[in-house]
Amino acid sequence: MASKTKRFFALLIDYLIYFFIFFYIGSLFGKEYVTEEGATGFRVEGIPALICFAFWFIVMPVLEGLTGQSIGKMIFKIKTLKQDGTKISIGNATVRHLFDVIDYLPFLGLVGLIVASKNHLNQRVGDLVAKTIVVEK
Repeated sequence: MASKTKRFFALLIDYLIYFFIFFYIGSLFGKEYVTEEGATGFRVEGIPALICFAFWFIVMPVLEGLTGQSIGKMIFKIKTLKQDGTKISIGNATVRHLFDVIDYLPFLGLVGLIVASKNHLNQRVGDLVAKTIVVEK
């Protein structure tokens, strides 16, 4: 099984890439806003929001479904497989990443880390639902 450390840093790379693309699209096409506290940001709606989602879908589930690896996983030489050791599909990868919201967003990945630490295959919630594992390549 791939170490949780490698998995974390692979995920970090993937989401940093996504963040920079999202920020770039937001800065080009988004509507800038300022909060009462003075913080600024971009609101992305319509076609630009669709482009952001499409980019996430292509970089995460499609790339991983076709190759077993995201960009971060390629860098860290780890790969996603079905539990039986066979190649995953785009469907498996999509299911895995739909659960990123549960695994990574609340408490900066604490949920995924706790779940992965409590099972012998180091599976986070997305892996358990999709019946996938992440292994050293």
